[in-house]
Amino acid sequence: MTGNDVERAEGLSRARALLMGVAAAVLTINIVVQYGHPVYASADVRGASWLVVVGLWLFMLWNGGGLRLRGRMRALLNDELSLRNRARALSLGFYFAVGAALVLYVVQWSTPVSAGDALKIVSGGAVAAALACYAWLEWR
Repeated sequence: MTGNDVERAEGLSRARALLMGVAAAVLTINIVVQYGHPVYASADVRGASWLVVVGLWLFMLWNGGGLRLRGRMRALLNDELSLRNRARALSLGFYFAVGAALVLYVVQWSTPVSAGDALKIVSGGAVAAALACYAWLEWR
């Protein structure tokens, strides 16, 4: 392991944190923009794109990114602190999902919320919260 490897891993870690932070913002914007428009929850390409986007970001969060990295660089990038940060972020995403589901349950008592919108808020919001948390923990 050289000093250059450590510097490169640090740079990749920062880039990963920035990318995940941007992804959290984009997911949140998509939830807001698509809310109340049934076409975004329909059984076509638009509806399926949500599955792909959320699934890919969830996979990237679970995996830690850097799919092409091997050996020492992967070990440097996914060190003990990074793994702990990812576990904390996934935990926050879980609690966000449960909290959002409970809030939506109460909201629908007075305001109709479509199932597609509610599921997007819960799934996208949970992934966005986890991505934002991971980005913040890795950045500081």
